Amino acid sequence: MEVVGVDTVIVSRVARVLKDRAHEIPGIDVFDEKFYPARGDEVEAVVRYFLVMVALDHRLSRPGRPYYACLEDGCYSGADLLYRLGAKKYHEDPSFFDPNRLTEIAVEEVTSAFKVGELTLPDPEVRALLLRDLGAKLVKLYDSSAVKLLLRSGNRLRGDLAKPGLVDNLRVFRAYEDPVEKKAMLLAKFLFKRGVFTPLDEIDVAVDNHLTRIAYRLGLVMVSGPLWDKIKRGVGVSYEDDLLLRLTVRRAYRQLAEKSGLKPIALDDYFWLMGRTLCLRDEKPLCDKCLFKGFCMARKNPAFMVAEHVYYNTWYY
Repeated sequence: MEVVGVDTVIVSRVARVLKDRAHEIPGIDVFDEKFYPARGDEVEAVVRYFLVMVALDHRLSRPGRPYYACLEDGCYSGADLLYRLGAKKYHEDPSFFDPNRLTEIAVEEVTSAFKVGELTLPDPEVRALLLRDLGAKLVKLYDSSAVKLLLRSGNRLRGDLAKPGLVDNLRVFRAYEDPVEKKAMLLAKFLFKRGVFTPLDEIDVAVDNHLTRIAYRLGLVMVSGPLWDKIKRGVGVSYEDDLLLRLTVRRAYRQLAEKSGLKPIALDDYFWLMGRTLCLRDEKPLCDKCLFKGFCMARKNPAFMVAEHVYYNTWYY
């Protein structure tokens, strides 16, 4: 029998540590011009940038093919490289983010914009399709205005049939159709931190590989039976299992936010950074620097030192 659930005991332990160290929780600077539009840029341009970049932000590195390159100002990997190249494109050719241009964007344009030497984004055909879909629907449904998409949300993430919120409206775009709403929540976090969208309801964490891996290793989420065996052996899971696992991970972080008194977006920043700097996937994790080393399941029992579950064929996250 398979069991997937939240371990409330571990959630409480992690929450106590975070509550005591809340002043030390780092965040992401969404005004860093190496990666994002400048402070004071036109709101329409800013929202267009984040809509496009988040739509592209999935599955950047593959086994044996890291998305890593050195530019004139330093070396970048994964999302850092994507957004560094995106910021360069934004400053050099802002029309790249115009919905009208997106409607007919070619695979070659997407490849060229995010290419360094011989390094290219995986699946450029999929990413181009997502951008064409995004552009066409912004043109048709929102008169080519990204800001109008925000205004029609009524300052809510989720609404109803009569008055849909931002997440509801985003679902029409293929890039944002994930039932676990990873990209929608990442977009909402960016726009909130930029001060252009302040929803009345709470922004959830954006459930990605880093947050999922940490949830398994800490023991926030417990999995048993054949599904846990697949995770340990690195065997691919089904679409339904992927949704079940990530929905449970989201529930765990919701409970952690409630018990710690921290906002989910603060947890999202913290655990995303932790996954990229300490609780590493392919290298030895730096457990001695972890705030939770005293009770982390993976530190006590190597059987829990897993990567995230394997599900590569997706543009959801």
